[in-house]
Amino acid sequence: ANMGYGADVVSGGEIDRAIMAGMKPEDIVFSGVGKTKRELRHGLTVGVGQFNLESEGEGADLAFIAAEMGLTADAVLRVNPDVDARTHAKISTGKAENKFGVPISDAGAIFDRLAGLNGLNLRGVAIHIGSMIADLSPLEEAFVKVGALVTELRAAGHSITHVDLGGGIGVPYKPTDSMPDPADYGAMVARVTADWDVTLMFEPGRLIAGNAGVLLTEVIRVKPGVTN
Repeated sequence: ANMGYGADVVSGGEIDRAIMAGMKPEDIVFSGVGKTKRELRHGLTVGVGQFNLESEGEGADLAFIAAEMGLTADAVLRVNPDVDARTHAKISTGKAENKFGVPISDAGAIFDRLAGLNGLNLRGVAIHIGSMIADLSPLEEAFVKVGALVTELRAAGHSITHVDLGGGIGVPYKPTDSMPDPADYGAMVARVTADWDVTLMFEPGRLIAGNAGVLLTEVIRVKPGVTN
């Protein structure tokens, strides 16, 4: 917070933790696949800056609650680009079979329906294809697809002002690990998004915090086992 970052949160409890840590509510992005109606209301009450919608149903719920409260919620629609991040299967979030976001092929129609709801300012799209990504190629592939979607949505008459590009760049846990240089990532993003004319948002959590501590352990005893 002191360095000017915002927070990406996935629950009502994390909203409160972020604010307690000094984050401004307007600098908080509320992501997460399981937001309850109570959490959506809480986010509106404290004034979080953006809701990243995981589904059409979530968007409809947010619009209804916001309108009921006399508010308008700033939100973006998370899309699933069906891109393999080439990382561990358990932390891959951008393939068609993953539970995150809406299929990019359906995004235009879903965006149309949500954009017309009272209480909702649907101002862009979001993406996040996985964690511990060791190669920039999948990210570039996903971003190119998002750029095409932005063009499609604008052609349909929508105002697109924000795109959340997520995070995912890995950090070296072992001396032999090779991860992308953040400067190379930045250069790629600048090239791909040069004509988007949007506010870009990023979620570089592990890249910021991954090397901020150590895991200190001690061997208590060695237990012999049966080996073949």
